[in-house]
Amino acid sequence: MKKFTLYLGILLTALTLASCRSAKNATSNLAKEEITAAKNRFEAVTARNFDYDFLQSKVKYDLGGKSLSGRLNIEHSKRICFTITVMGIEVARVEANPETVYIVNKVNKVYTKVAFSEAAARLGLQEEAKLETLEALLLGRIYLPGKGLATKGDFNQFVWYPMPNEELQADYIAEKYQLSYVMDGTNSLVATQVKVPAKQSTFVWEYADPTTVSSGSVPTRQTLSVSGDRHLSFDFSLSSPSTNPKNWNSFQPSEKYREVTFLELIDSIKNMNK
Repeated sequence: MKKFTLYLGILLTALTLASCRSAKNATSNLAKEEITAAKNRFEAVTARNFDYDFLQSKVKYDLGGKSLSGRLNIEHSKRICFTITVMGIEVARVEANPETVYIVNKVNKVYTKVAFSEAAARLGLQEEAKLETLEALLLGRIYLPGKGLATKGDFNQFVWYPMPNEELQADYIAEKYQLSYVMDGTNSLVATQVKVPAKQSTFVWEYADPTTVSSGSVPTRQTLSVSGDRHLSFDFSLSSPSTNPKNWNSFQPSEKYREVTFLELIDSIKNMNK
């Protein structure tokens, strides 16, 4: 359960980094002919976005050699839920809505909750914490702070850099952080990075193996890592993603569940294996 505890901590950290502020004016470091090529590639990346109300997928978590299964359910702009199951029975979940993040231990019937605003404030990025930012991260999309999903008309909002192996990097430079996107030679997003210098934190979400969903695509293999006071990392993969609606119930605290602090919840998870 130590790796499972690590997973919860990483995902919560990702949520705290999903907040935005206005950027400085962007400029390009490319020659004129390179700008045209970069624009075309940027438009190809944004064209992979698709509209949806619901998205669901099976999930396999690779936690340091130990695999766990679960599901990912998204209701666009309303709620996101990762579950972990054992023998088909849900034992834990991390669920977020625009106001609150819940972490639930269903075996011990305990939960903790963190307000989005509180989580973002820990990094000094409390002004624009958005659930849709996390959606963009999960679906491998370029998100433009203060606006939403990037469209082909947003090319000049970024600073562009050519990289080895036909990769192309786009930087969005804000007052308190730097947001970077990297696309490969096939015009697929392969990495999103957030650096918060004041907190000496770096968050990286890497993508691979995109699969077709609806009129676009979703990366099915993802790696999330956070570095700062300590380094945290885990891999997960999606299978059979679809936009078919699936009935799933949001977590609703009842008399059967007891609210605890985050540290108490982590202790309860550690004790599940004893």
